[in-house]
Amino acid sequence: MDLKRLSQKIKALSDINRLKILYLLSIRPCCVCELTQLLGVSQPTLTKHLQKLEQAGFVETKRLKFYQIYSLHYEDAFTEELTKKLLDTMKDIPEVIELAKKLKETPLYYQTKEER
Repeated sequence: MDLKRLSQKIKALSDINRLKILYLLSIRPCCVCELTQLLGVSQPTLTKHLQKLEQAGFVETKRLKFYQIYSLHYEDAFTEELTKKLLDTMKDIPEVIELAKKLKETPLYYQTKEER
């Protein structure tokens, strides 16, 4: 990894909402609509956050029917170790605990009624 790539990763982690997104995705994959609802941000803003995380090698996306589903993805061992340390540090923060609780109570948007 070169300094430019390292800088890109650090910049991607320099936003509170992106840290929250990583934590939520550590619980389960989510679609954009779930994340916008939980974080209270607009869809375009959330999409920009997700793009930065994806470009930095923290998340990946896949299409499922009409939904873009985002999940954690580690492009290398450094990214995985860094993410796991961040998530471990965040697990005791009250705001993060509350977000995690809300996500666990939220039904999956991208499941059909038969799959639920």
